[in-house]
Amino acid sequence: MNDVSKFFGKVPFDTQREVAQKEMPNEELPFLRPTVIKENCELAGFEPEAISYIQSIAPQISAVPDLKYLLWYCHCLLCHSPSYSRSDVCNWSPLTNLLGELAGAFYLLVTLSGIPEAKKFHQIRRIPVKVLQDTYSDTWIWANDYKDKHNVWGIDLNIIPWLFNHLSGELYRLGRLQFVQRPFRQKIRVFRKHENQEVMLLSEDNVKFRGDGQISGASGEDSQESNWTSRLLFDPECVVGTPIHPTGMAWSKEICLAWKSWQQVLAPGDPILEIHIPAGSPMDFDACGDSFLQVLDFFPRYFPDRPFLGFCCTSWLLNTQYQNWLLPDSNIVRFQREFYLFPIYSNKRSGFDRIFGTNSQDFSKLPRDTRLRRAVLDCLESGDHLRSGGALLFAQDLDWGNRVYQKGLSNLERS
Repeated sequence: MNDVSKFFGKVPFDTQREVAQKEMPNEELPFLRPTVIKENCELAGFEPEAISYIQSIAPQISAVPDLKYLLWYCHCLLCHSPSYSRSDVCNWSPLTNLLGELAGAFYLLVTLSGIPEAKKFHQIRRIPVKVLQDTYSDTWIWANDYKDKHNVWGIDLNIIPWLFNHLSGELYRLGRLQFVQRPFRQKIRVFRKHENQEVMLLSEDNVKFRGDGQISGASGEDSQESNWTSRLLFDPECVVGTPIHPTGMAWSKEICLAWKSWQQVLAPGDPILEIHIPAGSPMDFDACGDSFLQVLDFFPRYFPDRPFLGFCCTSWLLNTQYQNWLLPDSNIVRFQREFYLFPIYSNKRSGFDRIFGTNSQDFSKLPRDTRLRRAVLDCLESGDHLRSGGALLFAQDLDWGNRVYQKGLSNLERS
C-alpha cells in the first residue's frame, strides 16, 4: 500500500509522504507498544477490558507491512503536518472491505497515536493532569459509541477530526462542558448599550427568515408568502438592522441603534469559546454553571495569549421547542434560559439520532420512556419538524441561574 492514492483518493503532501517513508521506524511503531497503548488509554479513561482488546489488535495490524505503513502515514499527517486539513480525513477509505470489524480499531489506534504528542504541548503549557484526563475522555466516549453500534471498540472515521481538536490544544473539557477556541462563525452581530450594558443581537444582511422568525430552510418546508429577508446597514449615526429576540427568533420590524448609545462588541471572525456538551452523563444545571467558573480561571491562566470575547453554542439541545414540551425545571430548559438565544439553519430531524440512538423512520418501534422522547415523536408524527438553535453568553454577564438576558423586558420589547 505504498501507493496510498487508493486510500486517500489522491496522494496528499508528497513531501510529507517522503518524510514519513524516510522516518518510519524499522521496528515496532512507538505508539503501538503495549505499555504506550496502556498509558494513553488510561489517560483517556479506558476500562481494562478495552485496553486489553486494543493491545491485542495492534500487533495484528502492524504485522501487515502495508497496514503498518498506512498507520504511520496517517499518524504523520495528523500529528506532524500542521497544514494538512483534518477535514480531509473524512475522504479516507473506511477500510471495512479490507479489515472488517477491525477497521474501527485501526482508526482508534490512529487517534490514540496523537496523545503522546499532545502531552508534550500540554506539559509546556503546564495544563493540569485532571484537565487532560477529562479532555481525552471523549475518545473513550466515542469508542464506546462505536462498540454500541458494531460490538467492538473502535472509532468512526468521521469522528477523528473532532477528536484531534482535543489533541491539538484547541479543545478542553472543564467539568461538564467542553470549550473550543474558535473565531465567531455565526451570521449575527452583537451590540451593547453604554448606559445599562444591555445586549442586542442583529442579523447579518440578506439572511432569509420564515414568518415565525426562524431561518428559512430550518426544520422543514417554508411558506414562501411569509418569508422575509434581513437587512443590516451602517452609517455614521447608527446601525439599522433586523433584531434577534433573546428567546431565539428574529423580528421583521427593523430597529436603529445609535452609536452615541451603543457599541458593537462581537462580529464574525472575533475570538470566542465554542461550547460543546459531551455525552456520557446528565446535563446537570449546576455542573454546567460550575464549568463556566472554571473557564474564567483556566483560559486566562494557561492561555493568556488567546483572549476571547464570549461563549457561543449551537446544538440540537438549544431547540426552543423544548421549552414548550419539557417542564420549566428540566436541565435543558434551564440551560437554554441562561443564554441569549438565536436561530440557526438546521435539518428537520436535528438531534433525533442523539435522542433515540438511531435514524429509524419507523416511529412505532421507538421508545416513549421519557418526556423528551414522547414529545419528539408526537411532534414528528403530527408532521412538524425538529430544529437546532444557537446561544451566546458574555463573561461579564455571567450570573448563572439568574437568566440575565431573558429576565424582564428587553430593549426590543420596549421599543
